[in-house]
Amino acid sequence: MTEEKKGPAADLQTAAAPKRKKWPMVVGIVAAVLIVCGIGFGVWHNTPGFCNAVCHAPMDNYVESYYEGDPGCLVTQHAAAKVSCLDCHEARIGEQVAEVGMWIDDSFVVDEQGNLQIPANQYMANEEFCLKSGCHDWNDVVDATWGFEGNDAKYNPHSSHQDGSLVCGDCHKSHSKSTLYCGKCHTLNAPEGWEVSND
Repeated sequence: MTEEKKGPAADLQTAAAPKRKKWPMVVGIVAAVLIVCGIGFGVWHNTPGFCNAVCHAPMDNYVESYYEGDPGCLVTQHAAAKVSCLDCHEARIGEQVAEVGMWIDDSFVVDEQGNLQIPANQYMANEEFCLKSGCHDWNDVVDATWGFEGNDAKYNPHSSHQDGSLVCGDCHKSHSKSTLYCGKCHTLNAPEGWEVSND
């Protein structure tokens, strides 16, 4: 029979053994927490609330319009369809870093309504922006708007005699009241909440 080792060296070996077995568990728990936090951040990042969580100014105005339910704002229809900010506004890391930098040094410019002044047409509603894959289909839009809002059945603002000189954003506004541009020349019924352009 072999004799069991006793003494301080044996006690040290016994005490050290469980510590080595705990490291894989600790590493696994830390990794799981980081993964869950990363997934949670990713989900939060895709919600309107993320946009103004830190950058209250100038993003509050846009996020509030998402939840207000104003029928004249296209963001209302997008919200009802569960379309979120990043479904339209692609998150590019370079742009987001630049935006955070502008927020930190307070170099962004807003108008009297609190809307961010951005380079011309950066987010202008146009065919490229609105008809991208997974969004609107031009033929469906045209088919759905003949005689819209009780107007003459022969009239369709999406089959215009303007020969492509108009873009979606001439009428459709996401975070402010949409304007029926054709009302400049034609007497038409506008969709609920819209304004009729008369200038």
